Amino acid sequence: MKKVLDIKEKLLKEDYRKETNLADLPVIALLDIRESEVKSLENFGLETIEKLAKEWNKHYNELSKLFPKERIDSWIAASKLLLVEKTEKITTGAKIILAGIDNVGKTSLSIALKHRGAFSLLFQKLNALTPTRGLLRGKLEVFGLDIHLHELGGQKIYRDDYLNNPEQYFIGTDTIIYVVDVQAEDRYEESFEYLKQIVNVTQKLRLDVPWTIFFHKSDPDFVLSEKANSIFGSMVQYLHSNVPSFDPAKGIFRTSVHIRSSILGAFSHIFRNISLIQDYIANASKQVAETLNAEFFGLYDFRSNICFAQYSKNEKLEELSHNAYYEAIETIANMREPFLRIRRYVLDDEEKTNEIFILRDLEFKNERYIMALLTSDESVARKLDQDEIENIINRHLEDWIEFRSYAKFPTAI
Repeated sequence: MKKVLDIKEKLLKEDYRKETNLADLPVIALLDIRESEVKSLENFGLETIEKLAKEWNKHYNELSKLFPKERIDSWIAASKLLLVEKTEKITTGAKIILAGIDNVGKTSLSIALKHRGAFSLLFQKLNALTPTRGLLRGKLEVFGLDIHLHELGGQKIYRDDYLNNPEQYFIGTDTIIYVVDVQAEDRYEESFEYLKQIVNVTQKLRLDVPWTIFFHKSDPDFVLSEKANSIFGSMVQYLHSNVPSFDPAKGIFRTSVHIRSSILGAFSHIFRNISLIQDYIANASKQVAETLNAEFFGLYDFRSNICFAQYSKNEKLEELSHNAYYEAIETIANMREPFLRIRRYVLDDEEKTNEIFILRDLEFKNERYIMALLTSDESVARKLDQDEIENIINRHLEDWIEFRSYAKFPTAI
């Protein structure tokens, strides 16, 4: 039986644990902070738990010049934990909203994300789907964190409820995914209008969270019309103009249940972005790749196949590696047994680089992961030492692994 730790005991100095108004506590109350560090936070106006939890992103770059990022991230995570503690609805993890009008494929995204096994079984599940009535909640464990997927049913009767009572559905959200059916041309304008309405209610709630837009049902043979390109371009521009956290270069994905890697890849990107220690994970992944002489390194969650830590020299190698990974896991019959996959790729470029893709299951800290490497170094494949690889990954990512249990703040659901 797991021991439930008191949040105050875990995160506050003893003198402050009896306080009830946690939001107004000075940052010196945090267990893992020194007086010299507090002075710097106060210089940026982050003198209370509440200000640190809500305004850290305004000063993160300046603070990272003064302190190691992992220390800053731990203060942020602790302050958010303490702030949410007031709701008495603590769940470790993150809350992701899937929104869009009816029949755009929100439920199919959730099923494809969590599905393990043959592709034919996936489509059996999808063919049996009925429209979502109201709010549908699901949970996915990724690297020890509970990811809560909240699918908002898209029928108009439910849409009106979300828009009229937004606090009930949107408070505590970490990121919003808006799903558009690219094949439903007769409903493009309706989808665009609903997108605007959701943006309006989140603005009223002052909910400044990352947005992502999925142009779903982008099946391999489907070609967008001129009308689609025009309206979708307007959607992207609207989000870019009205949602400060939306990045058109990183917040757009074409997804299809016929290309499962498109869904897993998109969610991998989202999960990495909602981590409070994203930059630290990226730096650690780069160190692992350099130590192993790899052009790509990825660490995937064994349960969900989400890539939570990665480094790639360029986007072309990243796409190749992800596709190779997702293709491989579809063909591994028994994921419970240890496995090793080595496959060669000759890239279609001037240098004709001979890349070696290596897939390996790993275990450390009593957790199981899947590692993917892409390298042109023959010796890496010839002298693959699992213990050595586990030690390298453990050494570079150890701090993150220890921190992950509260790396993402709890969500009030």
